[in-house]
Amino acid sequence: MLSTLVRFSIRFYGIVIALAVLILLYGSYRFTTAGLDIFPEFAPKRVIIQTESPGLSAEQVEVLVTRQIEMSISGLVGLESVRSESIQGLSIITATFVEKSDVYRNRQLVSERLARLPAHLPLGIVPVVIPLSSSSATVLTIGLSSDTKDLMALRSLVDWTIVPRLLAVPGVADVNVFGGEIAQLQIQVDPVQLHRFNLALDDIIQAASQAGTIQGGGFIENINQRITLQVTGQPTRPEQFAKIIVKRDQGRNITLGEVTTIRYAAEPPIGAAQIRGKPGIVMMVIGQYGANTLTVSRQVEQTLKEFEPVFKNEAITFYEHLFRPADYIERSIANLSGHLLIGGLFVLIILL
Repeated sequence: MLSTLVRFSIRFYGIVIALAVLILLYGSYRFTTAGLDIFPEFAPKRVIIQTESPGLSAEQVEVLVTRQIEMSISGLVGLESVRSESIQGLSIITATFVEKSDVYRNRQLVSERLARLPAHLPLGIVPVVIPLSSSSATVLTIGLSSDTKDLMALRSLVDWTIVPRLLAVPGVADVNVFGGEIAQLQIQVDPVQLHRFNLALDDIIQAASQAGTIQGGGFIENINQRITLQVTGQPTRPEQFAKIIVKRDQGRNITLGEVTTIRYAAEPPIGAAQIRGKPGIVMMVIGQYGANTLTVSRQVEQTLKEFEPVFKNEAITFYEHLFRPADYIERSIANLSGHLLIGGLFVLIILL
């Protein structure tokens, strides 16, 4: 058998060379387009639902939120198990489906059940299906810190500028942000002034809610046209909110500024971050399901170079290499390439 193969190769060497070249070209193509990751996709087919429940205790979250969601998704086709965790202000539910199921179809089924659920939950609470990510999840961890800017300014830069740009990179599923201070326009009530003017907390909530709500003005029609009305003048700054009338008493207007302090302040934190012992902001870039970790990492790094002038002008220290799983992949490829080269040289030496 071997002698026949050798005779065929010698006699029809042109065919053998052509096949070798085709195999080499195909192998090179597959090598350059192969999906490179630290681990294979070993995670089960699951859908994770997170529901923020501000102000609720762990017991209230379990009874009012978690159980409602569990009952709504029960009975889905292919559903294998449902696990939940209820903590103060947060409900986390993990629905695991059979291995042969389609993960995108599973997410569609869950989303359809959740669409009609908010009516059965406390006001303002909406369950969210978290983005689908790969098994290795994090493709890059970066950070920001500054000696001249406060954490609120850094967090605003991250939330309104950097994160939206990173989410536009192909292969990025989500960006988890830790640390910093989230800016809020807070109305801080003074109990002494409430008692002085005989006001209740509901009066303050109602006055602020009505003033801050954007409402449609409808339209006016005449014989030949329809004119759309737009309400303008909603308060947007603390000094404008302070002039809102809460109550009229004995011919005198009681304004919101008389019974409250209105200012921009930090949202009550649920976590913090430090970089090399200094307070800062850490961002974990999460890769999409099936995305190439090496490719996504390089695209994210290329995108972050757009912000280098901003970081320089604002005296912001940028940490671009807190954690980069692609380093392991690049090192493995380099080692493999070297080993293949050495092996090829040994083969040539033996043949010669």
